[in-house]
Amino acid sequence: MDWKAIANEWWVWFSGGVTAVLGLYMAWYFLRTALRFMHTQGFTPEQTRAMIRGAAITAIGPVLANVFVMIALAVAISPAFAWQREGVGVGSVFTELAQASNAAIAAGEKFGDPSFTIKGFAAAVLIMNIAGWGWSVEAIFTRYLGKLREKVTGGDQALLAVIAGASMVAIFSYYSISNAMKSTPHLVTVVLAAVLSMFLFKLADWIKVPRLKEWALGIAMFVAMFIGKVLAG
Repeated sequence: MDWKAIANEWWVWFSGGVTAVLGLYMAWYFLRTALRFMHTQGFTPEQTRAMIRGAAITAIGPVLANVFVMIALAVAISPAFAWQREGVGVGSVFTELAQASNAAIAAGEKFGDPSFTIKGFAAAVLIMNIAGWGWSVEAIFTRYLGKLREKVTGGDQALLAVIAGASMVAIFSYYSISNAMKSTPHLVTVVLAAVLSMFLFKLADWIKVPRLKEWALGIAMFVAMFIGKVLAG
């Protein structure tokens, strides 16, 4: 049986569409709730629009990075199944690709290779779904995280900001360093993205164009990925 025929069945596309619609609804719901909250807190429409614009522009770089990896996932494991997995943004497309590859290896096959069979596909589907359970478990305990935060910080907002900042630095440092160690092009990409991002932030202050900071992350990621691809051949 050809695994590609199963992976691109209509019901796979349909289930991906259902999750995508749910994702769009949740995005709309949280945006509406945030706008109402900002209105009650006294933010002007101009301030609100500026915040939304800044958030949207800053997201361009990370979204493009996910799109590029999403294309690789679609080519390797079928467009329909990639859509079903990531149509709602479940998990991370980077980890999904790694999980599928590791599952195929465990099944004695090579992910994305022409010899890839239904056995490797079944293993990839199983592992990717098992890994997705973690998000469900996290959602169950989300309601208790506020109380845990209060106990850890004692209500100190300054300490909370420090912990949140340190966590972000630790997470992204871990992923950056682990990827930088893979090859010279990876190392150049990571270093170039970091340096260019910092430079653009400083440049925005020097030329007194604050809005440049909104584009800094996207520009740095795109340029670094392009250079890294050129170096990798």
